[in-house]
Amino acid sequence: MENLHWETYIKNPDGFIQFMEKAVSFLHIYFGDVREAVAHSDQISRFGKVIYNEAAWDTSKFETLKDEITCANHYDTVKEVVLRIEKYSCRKVDMGFVGRWKNPYQIADTHMPTGITISFEMQPGDLIAMRGTLFKPQNWFDLQCKPLFKTDALVEKEPNGSWNMNQAGLISAKNEKVSANRRALFNMLAAFLKEYSPLFMGLARTGIYYSEANNTAYLEDPEAKTSAVLLPLVYTFLDSGSILHSDSTPIDESHLGATTVQEYRVKFDKKHFDYL
Repeated sequence: MENLHWETYIKNPDGFIQFMEKAVSFLHIYFGDVREAVAHSDQISRFGKVIYNEAAWDTSKFETLKDEITCANHYDTVKEVVLRIEKYSCRKVDMGFVGRWKNPYQIADTHMPTGITISFEMQPGDLIAMRGTLFKPQNWFDLQCKPLFKTDALVEKEPNGSWNMNQAGLISAKNEKVSANRRALFNMLAAFLKEYSPLFMGLARTGIYYSEANNTAYLEDPEAKTSAVLLPLVYTFLDSGSILHSDSTPIDESHLGATTVQEYRVKFDKKHFDYL
């Protein structure tokens, strides 16, 4: 339950590579550089599947890595991914983004990098699944971000930062910055809807499986039946569809509101997006 899962299913007539390149260009605006990528194919060795963007890491990491699996920057990394898809007919690639959010623990307007993994996978019937994992929302997104201490690694890495610290060394999150992160994430999702018109899109603390056959999405974690934390934060269908628990029973929508984004009716958790 430490991650946010962003699930998107798209019917794309332009093909896998074209969609992946366009989507990565879109995500680059919001999530920053692609730091590393993995091209999945049985024809590529286990150690050769990963491609690193050297500019997005500490350079000392690359003293022991082979030159052929490193690229100079974000754009060269994406280009290498495309070459591998073409050469090895890859049907799945993973992209690791730097991730940039407002740091809610600092008084100054600084960023707090968080790891973000986006996977693109071809499925039967020209359906493309795009799945994102946004790590540790309790540090940058939640209504009540957990407090930090001056001994935490995040703080010790930048001890002279303008941390919102009291005399005991407790660092609390500033509510207005956490709210700004939630707003930024919703705005990104809304922009993605307008740009790509997916069949289904959802954001939750559990994976969501979508079935094109019956236009229905399922929360994968059985505990979602008893834990409201696992219910969707945001979801929407291109055409009117259903979202169910993993046992095929309907979810409780009493905590959800709705807003229109172009032709979509977007359902959202009111306690996280109460400004809508």
